[in-house]
Amino acid sequence: MNLYVYILLGFCGLELGETLGVYDATGRLNLSASCPDSFCSLSDRRVAYSASAALGLRELHLTNCSRQSITWLVLNLTPGLRTLVIRNCASYHISKESLRPVGNLTSLQMQRTSLGVLRDEVFTTVPRLEILELGQNIIHTVHIGAFKGLARLRLLGLQGNGIQEILPRTFDPLAELVHLDLSHNQLTHLPKDIFAKNGKIQTLLLNGNQLRTLLPDILSSLPNLHLLDLGHAGELEILTLDIHNIQSLILEGSGLTTLVINGALIKLQAGNNELSNLHVGNKSSVIELDLHGNLLNGNDTAGFLRGMWNLQRLDLSKNVIESLPIYGGYSEDPNAQELFLLPSLKYLNLANNRLVSLPPDSPIFSARLNYLDLSHNLLLSLDVEILRGLPVLEALFIEGNRLNTFDYQVFHQQHEDLKELGLHDNAWAPGLYRKMFVYLNDRGVHLQARSQNRPGMNSSQVDIDWPPTGGQPVAQKLDPPGVSGIHPYWTLKDILAFVTLLVVLLILLMNLYHILQEEGCLRRIRHWRRSHIVGGGTTSSRSSGRRLDEQDSEHSSSE
Repeated sequence: MNLYVYILLGFCGLELGETLGVYDATGRLNLSASCPDSFCSLSDRRVAYSASAALGLRELHLTNCSRQSITWLVLNLTPGLRTLVIRNCASYHISKESLRPVGNLTSLQMQRTSLGVLRDEVFTTVPRLEILELGQNIIHTVHIGAFKGLARLRLLGLQGNGIQEILPRTFDPLAELVHLDLSHNQLTHLPKDIFAKNGKIQTLLLNGNQLRTLLPDILSSLPNLHLLDLGHAGELEILTLDIHNIQSLILEGSGLTTLVINGALIKLQAGNNELSNLHVGNKSSVIELDLHGNLLNGNDTAGFLRGMWNLQRLDLSKNVIESLPIYGGYSEDPNAQELFLLPSLKYLNLANNRLVSLPPDSPIFSARLNYLDLSHNLLLSLDVEILRGLPVLEALFIEGNRLNTFDYQVFHQQHEDLKELGLHDNAWAPGLYRKMFVYLNDRGVHLQARSQNRPGMNSSQVDIDWPPTGGQPVAQKLDPPGVSGIHPYWTLKDILAFVTLLVVLLILLMNLYHILQEEGCLRRIRHWRRSHIVGGGTTSSRSSGRRLDEQDSEHSSSE
């Protein structure tokens, strides 16, 4: 029987999630009979409604409704409604009179509608509202008294609109507000004390705006703030934030050059900026730092890392770091050597920097480090003794450098817990990569494959098709005996020297040509070849020789 019902619904073009309408004799939709349960979903119905109210209805979803669907008149028949969701409807405005019949409403969600303006006191007839989600509309104006009467509101979503300005005291009635989403609007600034009456806010999303400035103390009235998102929020350049204790601060791609944080935070994501100066007030609270894609150098990192004893994850990839901090360096403080410790660090990413070598002892190499990425630097050598102090290392990536040798056997003996290793795209000696692959693969170490399906720029012919897909037997066949050769890669200095030699050789050849031409050697050679081709005998040779002598004498006399 159920099968026939589903087939019938398919032929009628109805959706299983949509409520089947029940009509009376006059063709009006009987809402009470159509929505007998607490939940009901209605789509576009250009019909009138009968007078029978749906007293048991608590949650109503209206989707894909046109202006002729009389959206707001439905509320007269749902006095017990608690949740109202309106999506993809042509609703141009909200009025407090249209919401009066649902005075017990606690959640109102209007998304992808034609709503453009929030007028004063528009929500005063629904004082019990706790969730107001108005994202993904075309709201461009918010009146100063738009949220008056919403003393219980806990979540306000205004994301994805076209709001250009928030007036002072707009959020003052929202004393219980916990979550505020203003992301992806067109805000250029926020008034002073805009959040003065919103001390319970825990999540504030401002990403995707066009902020030019942000007052330092604008967040000082938010002691419970846990998440602040200012990613891609404009060109802030120099930013100072006075905060209490934020769990997560996001500042991705906001054009920052200087960041000063007065307060405590646990996680900072400030990648893809132009940071060269970073200051954090309470460093002991920091657990995770993501600073990839900035302009930090070795001195900068030594300055802001000092004192971050609880730091566990650090991403400094894609910066301009040429050297790593060392004990006692970059500070005149006699106690700096003891203060600069990172005893909790487990994850360190230094990829895509300018490191040429590693110092023998650096505080950035914590004994608890289990992930280390040194890929795509300029390392010419790597002494495994430098890594001896990392006993729990599980993953090491050194691909994309200029390494020629690596004591892989000693390294593995020092780090028996090693699980993953990246070695490709280096200047390995011929056959070395094969040996390392076989040795490490037999001991359960996974060697990372190349990111692109092509041979490395500096790889030898032996390593072109490595690692093999056929396992160790195929690997042994690819090991030709007695492979040797010169240094397998050219540096920029080598290329310039080679080009210089070619230019000098070309100049010498040109000078030699002019000398031979001035001495008449080229002309004699041409005549000699011509005489041998035409005459071929001894007499012709002598006569041609006499003619050459006469011509030479005439040429010398004329000169």
